[in-house]
Amino acid sequence: MKRSTLKDIAKLTGLSISGVSRALKDHPDIAPETKEKVREVANALNYHPNPNAQHLQSKQSKTIAVILPEVNTFFFPELLQGISNVVEQHGYFLIFLQSDNRFSREKELIEYCIQMFVDGVLISVSAETTNLEHLLKLQEMGAAVVQIDRVLSNGTIPFLTINDSAASMKATAYLIDKGHKKMVGIFDDARLSMTLLRIEGFERALQLHQIAIEEDSILIVQDGEDVEFKLSKLLDENTSITAVFTMSDKLLVRAYHAINQLGLKIPDDIALISISDGKAPQYLFPGITHVRHSGEVVGIAAATLLFKILSGEKIPGQLHEVETTLVELDSV
Repeated sequence: MKRSTLKDIAKLTGLSISGVSRALKDHPDIAPETKEKVREVANALNYHPNPNAQHLQSKQSKTIAVILPEVNTFFFPELLQGISNVVEQHGYFLIFLQSDNRFSREKELIEYCIQMFVDGVLISVSAETTNLEHLLKLQEMGAAVVQIDRVLSNGTIPFLTINDSAASMKATAYLIDKGHKKMVGIFDDARLSMTLLRIEGFERALQLHQIAIEEDSILIVQDGEDVEFKLSKLLDENTSITAVFTMSDKLLVRAYHAINQLGLKIPDDIALISISDGKAPQYLFPGITHVRHSGEVVGIAAATLLFKILSGEKIPGQLHEVETTLVELDSV
């Protein structure tokens, strides 16, 4: 059944299209009995206003879009929850879009947001994204834009995340303070600025404590199975390694399984620490010491920043940092 229009109502009521429109908007120039007649016909036809037409008139859709590269078990679900809470408090609607970690898809989604007249976009860019021209176009069309978690700096579009280098450095320094001198850091997707910054922090901590960065100090992997295979092989061949650092929950869980499959005990045989949203470390035994990077906190902060822009506040296109905390459990 095709969607009913103002033209359909006009035919059945004998009014002009503009007259029907004014009646539905309760215009004072329209007689009460005419308004009632128009409403009855509109209800019978199951008429709903065209949202695009309303957006054109009001220049506001009351809709916020979130674009993420993926939604896995870790971080992103909590991020969405934090965003959703703030969006609802402001009386807006939230739509979720997924780029599948592809730049071409990300650009398509931005075009869709422009066509839908969304008021704001929160985006975690794909691993393939190397420029923000598509986001600048969205911004120029009047939408508020904030980058979250996986970001690029261009001096114009604000981005909100943790200090990735400092978080990695904090975790590594903690291992060193606990007496570990031979450790491996596990990182994924070297295309991401986040990954490069976390590697930087790991290396910086080793350098500050005059610990040599060796060939096997850094392990870069592409997927989960890669973690278990490469780490198992490394630990089996190099028994002098006493600690493992992972840059994310996804890598943490895989590293945990690899360590257990080798029959090593945590923390007696090997220590394990991670940057984490705090959920996975509580599910594992023993509990994993981690630098907490809360998806919910990031989501709330990012959405709050977006609504400041929507209210007219001038927000600089720079890093807006979310603090991290070290949570000591039983794995080190």
